[in-house]
Formats: sequence, C-alpha cells, structure tokens
Amino acid sequence: MTGIEPSFFENEKALLKDAKELIEDEKRDEKSVFNNFSVIVKQFDKVIRDVEKIIRISDGQQEYLHRIQSDLKKEIEDRIRAEEKLKYYAAIDTLTGVYNRGMGLALLEAEIKSIRRNKDVFSMCYIDLDGLKHVNDNYGHPEGDELLVITCKLVKEVIRNNDILCRVGGDEFIILFPNMQKEDVDEAMRKITLNIVKENEKKLRPYDISFSYGIVQVECDDGKSIDEIIQMADADMYKFKKKYKKSCFC
Repeated sequence: MTGIEPSFFENEKALLKDAKELIEDEKRDEKSVFNNFSVIVKQFDKVIRDVEKIIRISDGQQEYLHRIQSDLKKEIEDRIRAEEKLKYYAAIDTLTGVYNRGMGLALLEAEIKSIRRNKDVFSMCYIDLDGLKHVNDNYGHPEGDELLVITCKLVKEVIRNNDILCRVGGDEFIILFPNMQKEDVDEAMRKITLNIVKENEKKLRPYDISFSYGIVQVECDDGKSIDEIIQMADADMYKFKKKYKKSCFC
C-alpha cells in the first residue's frame, strides 16, 4: 500500500479534539453530544470509504507493477534465449549439427594454446568426403545433404565425448582429438571406417559412403600455426586419396 500524507486526517483530528472537549465540559447537553457523535460517525464513514479506495488503487498499482515485472522478466528471458540461439547458429553448421568452420578454427586455436600451456599433445584429422558432387548431380541435393548428415552421425558414434567434429567446407571436416597421439587416432579412424562399412552393407543407398583423411599430431613445442597444421593434415589426406581412392568419384 502507498503511504498516506499526515494531513489526510486533519479534519478527523479536529473532530476528535472537539469531542474530547465536549466530554470534559460539565455543561454539555445530550443534544450537543449526539450532534457531535453524528458528525464523527459520518466523517469516519467517509474516511473508511476513502481509505478503501486508496487500498483498491494501491492494490491495482501493485497488480500493474507485478504484471510489468512479469512481462519484463519474460522479455529478458526471451532475449537471453534469442542470444543463445544466435550464438548457437553462429557456432553450429545447421545441416549437420556439428561445429562450423569459424568455431572449428577457434577451437583449434584454443587447443594449440592449451597444449603449449600444459605441455601436452593433440592430434587433428582432416576429412574429405568422397563423391558428394556425384551424389548431388545424380541423386539431388537433398540426398547430398543426407550423405553429410549420416557421415557425421557415423563419425560421432565412434569418437569420444571430448573430441570435436567440425564442418570446415562443403565436403570437408576436421576432428580434434585432445590428448591423443597419432597412432591412437589411426585406431579411431579404423573404427569409423568399419562403422561406415557396416552402414554400406545395409544397401540403403545407390552409392557407398566413403572419405579420405589425413592426420597430424601437434606437439606443445613445435610452434606450428593453424594454417600449417591444416596444410599438413590436408597433404596427408591427399596421400591417402592418391593411394586408396583411384577409382572413386572424388
């Protein structure tokens, strides 16, 4: 309830003063007392109505303020969700649900700084999905999109929770393997390849899923830049492609 000004009850105070004086006056008569009492009753009846009106106004104001607070809270929550959504879309490839190129490069840079700080090691695998253009041209872009999505799914079924899969181009991906050496990544990629072979054996598509890849191990003291790391993995990937993919639609 809002505060009431002290002057609000001035008339009532005057009436009470007169009433006290009348009570103390030995010469008072019943008619004067009755008249004074009637005036007091009327005045306090008016005061009660006025106070009730103020309370109703105050309650209405409180309800209004509560509604404003509720609306403001909802607007803030909506803005926070919108900002989170914007951050999500800024970091995620919306087709596959994995990190996009911008976030992938940022995470790669963070991993480089981490191993230099902690004297550690990580490995990166550069993947080039085989035949995406062939699938798009012959079976349509929706089928090409499905190829990208299923490939990411098959990869994520094998890699660890802290490994990071990023789409860095139309048909190109990188996987960051924190605290993992190249020979361990070789084994992980072997398992991913087996996972893909099992998928191909289902004969769900008029083509086989396959990819070429290259792996680079990054040491804490080798001083390689992001570009150099990617170039090394890319070069290793082309060696793989040249050796194993001579007849594929690459």
